[in-house]
Amino acid sequence: MFNNIKKALEDLGKFFAKKWYLFVSQILVIFFIKYSRAFFNVERTIIEYSILVVLVYITCELNVSKVRFFKLHKNYYFTFYSILTVGMVLNSLSYSYFGYPGISVFLPVSLITVLMGTTAGIASVYYFAFSSAMMLNYSLKYSLFFLFSGILTVFLTRRINKRIDIARAALMVSLLQTFLFFINEIFFIPVSNYRNILEGFFNPVISSIIAIGILPYIEYASRIYSSIGILELGNLSHPLLKLLSMKAPGTYYHSVVLANLAEAAAERIEVNPILARVGAYFHDIGKAKKPEFFIENQQLENPHSFLHPGLSHIVLNFHVKAGCELARKYRLPLLIEDIIKQHHGTRVQKFFYHKARETNPEVKEEDFKYPGPKPQFKEAGIIMLADSIEAAVRSIKDPTPSKIEEMVTEVVNDIYNERELDESGLTLKDIELIIEEFVKVLVSTYHQRIEYPQDSPKNVLLQIKGGEDSESEHNK
Repeated sequence: MFNNIKKALEDLGKFFAKKWYLFVSQILVIFFIKYSRAFFNVERTIIEYSILVVLVYITCELNVSKVRFFKLHKNYYFTFYSILTVGMVLNSLSYSYFGYPGISVFLPVSLITVLMGTTAGIASVYYFAFSSAMMLNYSLKYSLFFLFSGILTVFLTRRINKRIDIARAALMVSLLQTFLFFINEIFFIPVSNYRNILEGFFNPVISSIIAIGILPYIEYASRIYSSIGILELGNLSHPLLKLLSMKAPGTYYHSVVLANLAEAAAERIEVNPILARVGAYFHDIGKAKKPEFFIENQQLENPHSFLHPGLSHIVLNFHVKAGCELARKYRLPLLIEDIIKQHHGTRVQKFFYHKARETNPEVKEEDFKYPGPKPQFKEAGIIMLADSIEAAVRSIKDPTPSKIEEMVTEVVNDIYNERELDESGLTLKDIELIIEEFVKVLVSTYHQRIEYPQDSPKNVLLQIKGGEDSESEHNK
């Protein structure tokens, strides 16, 4: 019995050490809830704190832990719970001065949704709906009210590419809240004035202004970017892209073509096309450090001809490391840094591996692999496929639709058989659709052009020059 108790306490201690942010965040929340209600009872506070911890674990932790990006980076957890906690603290303070119309679900829920997606947004809605109702004596009416407002917020902000879309979403939520507040004032509370209705209308509007204003700061601090922020990074005048275009113009052109492929494929399988396009722009920025070692930038001789294959392997790996360093220096999104790391996965640098085997047959494949890891999400998997395919198709002489399709299928099958896509989340159906989209884009890019008949050249310049000479003679 004592051993069971000891084991249970040890498990509880491990859980507390691993999920400490749950307990700390809810201490702040319960403190400000008590402040807003101007009521404090030790026993009731402990019970309500326990309810909050269980609530945030069930509604948030169990849901967001299934989201792939949360598994990749602890920053997602930290940012998620920071917004959750600060949002609830602000709601508690606002309730102290304005009553229930001062509670804003739109501000924290919209920020979480645009930064982390629909699943995280819905999880936060459940938390805010029930925890905010706690301030209002556990009223089911207010819980449902906040639930409706929060779900509409998630629905309207789950796929936005412009800041004005946040303002439009706020206006729609304002209309819903005005209607609900009007119903509340008419049927549940004696009508003394309509101040609550006006506050209910302006609450989401003001919240949207705050959300638009603080979003860039959250993005820069956390390196978790919304589609709006990623789209702004995709501006080709970004310092890193300008550096790439000047130092490694061949790589720059390759990245632009790759972006078209990746975006089309991402749209086809319904993942984030903006992340795919902008990730493709930045995936090879490390090549700006040593551009002459990559064939697309070479004009005269190949430096690898004078290097040992082992050194060539190190140089190729360096562009991944250098790209990650530049991504951190310029505060690029974490997911774009992941794409830089993962777009080669753990594939073997076959050319240098076979070259090394010519002199040393005992060389192992592991000695010529990229550092990885393998692609961890669908957009990274798409860019890995597009990167290999774009380079392979450029090597085709007289590209025809059948040749392009054959090459695309061969390259994708090779990567799939190497098990590089095992951790990306791409299904066989996704891969089939990606192949179709790649072929469609490449065929339209490399289609054969009609040879127009040429007329016999006319010596127009000589005629003009002769006319000028005769005119000058006439003037003399």
